Amino acid sequence: MKKTAKIVAVVIALALALSMTALVAFAVDITYQIPADADDASITVNLPANQGEVADNIYNIYKVFDASVDPDTGAITYQSNAATLPAGFVRDAQGNITYDNANGDGEELTADDIAAIAAWVTNNGTKVATVETEAGDTSFTVEHLPYGYYYITTTTGSLVTVDSTNPNATVNDKNDVPPVTKEIKKVNGEVTDVDAAGKEAMAQVGQVVEFEATVTKKAGALNYKFHDTMTSGLTYNNDVKVYVDGAEVTAGPDTFSTTSTDTGDTFTISFVDAYVQGLDDDEVITIKYTATVNDGALVTDEENNTAKLSYGDSHGTNYTPEQEVTVYDATILVNKYYEDGDGNQQPLAGAGFVLKNSEGKYYALDATDGTVIWVDSIDDALELFTDDTGALENGGKFTGLTSGTYALEEKTVPAGYNKAEDASITITANDYTTPNLVQTADVENESGTTLPSTGGVGTTIFYVVGGLLVIVSAVVLIAKRRAKATVA
Repeated sequence: MKKTAKIVAVVIALALALSMTALVAFAVDITYQIPADADDASITVNLPANQGEVADNIYNIYKVFDASVDPDTGAITYQSNAATLPAGFVRDAQGNITYDNANGDGEELTADDIAAIAAWVTNNGTKVATVETEAGDTSFTVEHLPYGYYYITTTTGSLVTVDSTNPNATVNDKNDVPPVTKEIKKVNGEVTDVDAAGKEAMAQVGQVVEFEATVTKKAGALNYKFHDTMTSGLTYNNDVKVYVDGAEVTAGPDTFSTTSTDTGDTFTISFVDAYVQGLDDDEVITIKYTATVNDGALVTDEENNTAKLSYGDSHGTNYTPEQEVTVYDATILVNKYYEDGDGNQQPLAGAGFVLKNSEGKYYALDATDGTVIWVDSIDDALELFTDDTGALENGGKFTGLTSGTYALEEKTVPAGYNKAEDASITITANDYTTPNLVQTADVENESGTTLPSTGGVGTTIFYVVGGLLVIVSAVVLIAKRRAKATVA
């Protein structure tokens, strides 16, 4: 009989129902009913190098052919009672199963043979064990198996192995979990308000945020679907583009399609298997798109954008660890007060404030979409008033701001009080702590009326006028005396 080689082969597995009659105890969950004719064969599977990055993985072990082992020589003979056999396998006159591929060397399964085994197992194979691994597991072993020719599937990818227990088989699952990354690249075309890791950024309502994600293709790639979800304060601009090796990939029936049909997704990219499988292992797929910070951010002040990749067949889906980035906007609040006779601060209502940026323009909100805009005239600015607590009425705030220095200007002064000096507030770039993002300006009003002091006209005008009158009087007096002397 020609030797059947161990070879990396096919498919993705079925989901698991955890029930069993006899359970072999291992660190992973193994569902295996030990048969009466069990032998001392075993299958050990070494998990992918980055298996610890995912929560679960499911393996199914199918027996394709029975086998018997010659106790003297150790030679294996395969048998099957199935009416049909997978392509590439034949039954000889003695009923033994042998294999011969298209090249006639009998040593390696062809791609077509592997596909044929996958299809054949669906209707004819016997599933003998289901194994569910968890994050941190590195391998598992199913023992007390009958000798046989086995087919193993996994949810990490489309390829595991076809192998024989002779008496034991060791399989290395090379289907690494496809890594996914996600970053914020720019805000409003600049990198100033993006942290070095690209995980956090500050943006004004109305500004555009540029995102970039990557998916690394791994062996056994199947059903890659990129899922992106944005919170309500971000509006996706429907502009996703896909690149490989720096070249843009056009959407189409041979590459990928973009939809928003998956529940909870802002958009979903479904890659065509043939396209992804045609890429080299470790080839990076880059995904670029933008979103605009909308007026929802005026309420939440923090917006999240998450991305993950699903992979696997229709029987069970795995997800990569979720990648999250956060877009913040800053807020300025007001604490308006005066000091009473005892020096205690008391809240002051009725003061109206406007906000001015470093360019001398005033804060306003677009009536159509709530976008933060900056206007030239103070009369067009948004004015917010304080209530009896000294805070802005109805939870008011100047929000949706990005980094910069702002001046809080008192436009309406409560009766009986002097206008307060402008309060300066600086929101620091790349500081995403609450004390920086939510700042309160303490503004004091003093009662009474303030007259001009040094540098103003004040009472000086009275002294000047009085002095002039004295001089004029002296001149007139001298002129009269001279006139009298001349007459005499």
